[in-house]
Amino acid sequence: MSLYSKYRPQNFANLVGQEHIRLTILHEIQKGTVSHAYLFAGPRGTGKTSTARLIAKSLNCEKRNAEGEPCDTCSMCTGVKDGSLIDVIEIDAASNRGIEEIRDLKEKIQFAPTRAKSKTYIMDEIHMLTKEAFNALLKTLEEPPENVYFILCTTEVHKIPETIISRCQRFDFKRIDVKTIMTRLNYIAQMEKIEAEDAAIEMIARHVEGGMRDAIGLFEQMMIDGKLLVEHVRSHLGITGHQTVLTLLDVLGKKDVSKAIHLVNEVHREGYDLSSFVREILECLRERLISGIQQGNSDASIWLAMIGHFEEARDMLRNTVIPQLPLEIAVIKICEKDGSITEEIQEVAEVKKAVKQAVKVEPAKPRIEAKPVMEGEPAETAAEEKTATAIKQEYEMEGIMKHWPRVLERVQPPSLKRSLSDAKTEETAKDTVTLTFGSRFHMEKVNTIENKSKIESAINQIFGKTVTVKLSLDETMKKAPTAPAPAEMGAREKPLQSQQKPAADLAEKAMEIFGDDEF
Repeated sequence: MSLYSKYRPQNFANLVGQEHIRLTILHEIQKGTVSHAYLFAGPRGTGKTSTARLIAKSLNCEKRNAEGEPCDTCSMCTGVKDGSLIDVIEIDAASNRGIEEIRDLKEKIQFAPTRAKSKTYIMDEIHMLTKEAFNALLKTLEEPPENVYFILCTTEVHKIPETIISRCQRFDFKRIDVKTIMTRLNYIAQMEKIEAEDAAIEMIARHVEGGMRDAIGLFEQMMIDGKLLVEHVRSHLGITGHQTVLTLLDVLGKKDVSKAIHLVNEVHREGYDLSSFVREILECLRERLISGIQQGNSDASIWLAMIGHFEEARDMLRNTVIPQLPLEIAVIKICEKDGSITEEIQEVAEVKKAVKQAVKVEPAKPRIEAKPVMEGEPAETAAEEKTATAIKQEYEMEGIMKHWPRVLERVQPPSLKRSLSDAKTEETAKDTVTLTFGSRFHMEKVNTIENKSKIESAINQIFGKTVTVKLSLDETMKKAPTAPAPAEMGAREKPLQSQQKPAADLAEKAMEIFGDDEF
């Protein structure tokens, strides 16, 4: 017998990870208000079929206790446990999905139970039924015989018609958390006298994504001579280990592209699964992102950018010819900017620190004697506050100008980003950023309410400052650097210049008609 079958929950007390469902069903059993049709939805291996069997046990148990728990010793309980009780029928809807099978079921439910008090139909993968089969099942679910219960289980509830869902009491099974899975695996290891390393158990618990059945199955597969070792689990699952991920992130923090690419290729050469490696990286980046937000750090945008690059790599891994190429592209994109990530974080922190220091006003000393308020004093105080506010705004605007490339990284789509790269940023008024364009085409492309809102939102997310974006056109901005001096232009160069200007105008006109994405 497999470990999962051996340690399958035989009473509600052993049903772990689904406390909300366990308590509700036990209460219904105690009160005698059990529904005639249940729908259990959720990921695989989270306890849907086990819960269905427990309901069948409790409904037919000869010695059920006051809390609704089955005794697990009477003939009904043992019959459900070993599958010999013919009044509990398990149907695989994936292989019995047609209307003929449902019609046959409708005929059989009219007969009274053979041994038990009631008949229980447990239908797994119910979403696989055909449309006609669902229609045939509708009336039966709505008005079932008094002693018949249906428990429908599915991993894809969105494929089930609303007419079926509305006739069932629905329970959504959630993924079981890592800590609960580890506790269960440690219990099994203790009962089976298995020497299991905690790190190995944690690797399995994280890998299964909340599925207890998969966790116990992997636990059993990876045992060697009564031992569960980290190295064996790591090689079996293709997991590199947390230290490798930390090393890569440290290298990326220093923007050492050569070492980063070398590390990616080393992971690939050693035969590790690159999809699992990317997943480990994303998990680590997520932890750092959340930790930074909770602690009020200013590096959230940097972790978000890195997460975006590795998410792109994960998507590319599905169709790439060269397995390590998507990861190499990701690390190159992260490292391509000048300066290190650590330096960027420090720069943003320095700007914020300077803002805080600038707004500090010398506290007034306590007065010993009361003096009449003079007309000039409020004006002086107002002037001090105005000066402090101006200094604060100056520091904030300097930060926006200095880190404008970071704003561009947050702007989507790429066509908008390309148009913005043509602009020069400057401050013209309080809380206003003016973008000066050398091309009318690029300015008009940016000049929509939606696009300006995207730019303002990106600034607010990075710097926590609300600004207004205004646009201006200066066509001499792009022409000045390339215009030759009149004295240096020869007789042959003058006709050439007269030809280049219409060509440039023609290109801009074509981009206006077809959109710059075509170019």
